[in-house]
Amino acid sequence: MDAISTLRREKMELLEKISTAAREGKSEVVLSASEKLRKVEMLINRCEQLEVEIADLQRDGGLQMNTEKIVETGMKPMSTSIPRTSFKTVRENGREIREAFLKRLSQVGISLQLVKGETIFRTKSGEKVGIAVATERQPDRWFLGLPEGGFDHAVLLCQRESSDVIEIRLPKGFFTKYGSALSESKGQVKFNISRKGNVYAIKVPGTDGVNHADFSSDYSFLK
Repeated sequence: MDAISTLRREKMELLEKISTAAREGKSEVVLSASEKLRKVEMLINRCEQLEVEIADLQRDGGLQMNTEKIVETGMKPMSTSIPRTSFKTVRENGREIREAFLKRLSQVGISLQLVKGETIFRTKSGEKVGIAVATERQPDRWFLGLPEGGFDHAVLLCQRESSDVIEIRLPKGFFTKYGSALSESKGQVKFNISRKGNVYAIKVPGTDGVNHADFSSDYSFLK
């Protein structure tokens, strides 16, 4: 059994354990299993993002390897200048980036309420926004994912090698126009972001890349 299948099986077992413990009033077991579940879900997301990167390289003819073996062993499809870090460091880094973004929103009077996992929030108007974080694992490329059907808007926080964070703001209008064309895999909508010069574009099949700036210049859609 490959790594991602093992993780998914572990996730199902944890969900059952949490459900049973909740019925029996075992709060300590619920908390412990919930923390482990969050870690497993993060690992699943990382594996899925790796699969997307591998598939992209294969389409470009740049990778001739056994993809199942790469995912199973956790190898990266190509080297990057970003040093490998522990799971905890990656998770904490993503949390810090997301929290810094939420703090900036609060400074302009926008408050979002966390409603699911670490990525789905609700606006005051009742709509949901997904906030995903990714680092520059390939030069000028970012790969992110959000739960399919779990959000109306999205904000993609792309950290550059320089540690600068680029905000890709995607209101509902973007998904109305391009949502059906975005790649979906294993319950997640996939985002492939590329940088050319000062332009950050979302790769959408049938286009030359969609400039996120064409859809939003501020945070008003998050109110």
